[in-house]
Amino acid sequence: MDAALLLSRVDELPRLPKAISELLDAVNDSQATIKGITSKLAQEPIVSARVLRMANSAYFGSSREVASLDEAVVRLGMQKLRTLVIASALVGAVPASKAVNLGEFWGNTFEVACCCQVVAKSTKSEPDAAFTCAILHNIGELLIATIMADSVHEIEALIDAGGEVENSQIAVLGYSAADIGSLLADNWKFPPALVDGIRFQNHPTKTSPYSELAGLLYFCKQVSHEWDDCEDDERTAWLAGIMVKSGLKVPMDGLAQRLTAVRGQGYEMGKLLA
Repeated sequence: MDAALLLSRVDELPRLPKAISELLDAVNDSQATIKGITSKLAQEPIVSARVLRMANSAYFGSSREVASLDEAVVRLGMQKLRTLVIASALVGAVPASKAVNLGEFWGNTFEVACCCQVVAKSTKSEPDAAFTCAILHNIGELLIATIMADSVHEIEALIDAGGEVENSQIAVLGYSAADIGSLLADNWKFPPALVDGIRFQNHPTKTSPYSELAGLLYFCKQVSHEWDDCEDDERTAWLAGIMVKSGLKVPMDGLAQRLTAVRGQGYEMGKLLA
């Protein structure tokens, strides 16, 4: 990575809006009241609309529709609300691009996040932190497609010629999508462990000290992208192979079943942001 070259483009990265920053602070505050959070939410109509839409979605399996933000916050819970605020901030901060299908982008993102949350429960990582890290993990890809769109065709040509995605990005830009994502997370003042998780997601076993969040991202990206290519009776062995490459140490008993149970939930959540 050409760190100097990447830092030279810091000013091009999206800024976290002040209102969103204050809302995140409220959601992350263990002493915050529902009334306090909803008063912050009310100042952000687009985020409020998404909160109500998700609270009334089939994902939560309730037949009774909620009409107030208070009820929606209670139904969603803080982790889902925090995720929505972060995702909404990204949607609002990144320039629109016809080259990016946001429904597909967010569906894939949330699918990885749901996987990370499940696997994190068997590691030292906090499931909420793993979920949040996954929500941010591929923001660099989105930024390349938008603010660095003039380089996309050159990167794609290298990939089509057989190059790996990360190496192709570095060859053209001097840095990878993971580098861009970690810089954005750092600028938005996310914890260092989360920043490192994003940065090292493609090679977690080559970092020192080992980043468990990076290992989770590596594992869950592979699982999400390749799941349908694996036969059911081979799934446990397949998962074990990816686990070794990720550097994680997670008991395999019942893991395939737990991951099967959340398959598709991410795509449903992603539709609510598109």
